[in-house]
Amino acid sequence: MDKLHHSKLDNWLLMAIVTSALLVLLAATLLALSGLVLIALLVFILGAVVPMWVVMATRYHIIDDELRIRAGPFRWRIKLDDIEDLTPCHNSVLAPAMSAQRLKLVYMAGKGHKAGAKTRFQLYISPEDRYQFIVDLGIADPQDADEDDGHSEVRLP
Repeated sequence: MDKLHHSKLDNWLLMAIVTSALLVLLAATLLALSGLVLIALLVFILGAVVPMWVVMATRYHIIDDELRIRAGPFRWRIKLDDIEDLTPCHNSVLAPAMSAQRLKLVYMAGKGHKAGAKTRFQLYISPEDRYQFIVDLGIADPQDADEDDGHSEVRLP
């Protein structure tokens, strides 16, 4: 199985990041004109390039038994068997999600103090089509959709 899902992008977030990037570009230009070229470059990269990269390259890729999440330079790899819970939520916690309409993904990963022990983590994601994403993960059956519109939410086990 090879399924690619892009992040839903809220217009207000896109406008905020573009506006911020333009202000950072202005500040970096002023710094460069005053002779602080290296600082200007650093400000531009951290304040404009990285945020735009995150916005433009946030996606969720399901490959075989693994969910690969990418948000610009940040990456996560989660085994599908390690996913414990997936619930709809609305929040603005910093996460690889470009929308307030999110899914809270709870999973186990890593090694703890004891051999083989794992730690529980949570991550917020916002696939464009939450319903299809949940079905593609194999967590819910398409027949479990709400009967009102058949495509709004899946009731998770």
